[in-house]
Amino acid sequence: MITVNATIFYAFHICPREAWYYARRLDPPKEHPLLDLGRLVHQYSYQRHRKEIFVDQLLKIDLFRGELVAEVKKSSRHKEAAKLQLAYYLYYLKHEKGLEMQGILLFPKERKTEKLELTPELERRVKDTLHYIQKLLSQDQPPPPKRIRYCKTCSFLEMCWG
Repeated sequence: MITVNATIFYAFHICPREAWYYARRLDPPKEHPLLDLGRLVHQYSYQRHRKEIFVDQLLKIDLFRGELVAEVKKSSRHKEAAKLQLAYYLYYLKHEKGLEMQGILLFPKERKTEKLELTPELERRVKDTLHYIQKLLSQDQPPPPKRIRYCKTCSFLEMCWG
């Protein structure tokens, strides 16, 4: 059984093939301009708050805002995936660490925030997603490439379509 970290969980909601690549440690080129931009947003946003807390080598929590677990994203373009990633953090903290917390999504460039509470429905979605991801990751080959609107800016573009 492959361990599902937060990157794999997030990527799965955008493109299952990308999640399969991350699980096999096939990382995108480090010099991709959108990855650089994301790193800059993380580096310079919310500097006064405690940053990047690692939990069991699976979760990298960006920061805490008061008692809230916060996830910082450069834009709300993948808002649903970000919401589910944060739900995964809350689910993991609850079931593995005994900590019941709430979360907040932060989109600093857009000056947006969104609170998140781990509801029973959201817990079920996280649990079901983990099941689907395990099924995907047990395959020897990635799923076939499928064109989606995010392909043109994806850091794995050449691996799928090159």
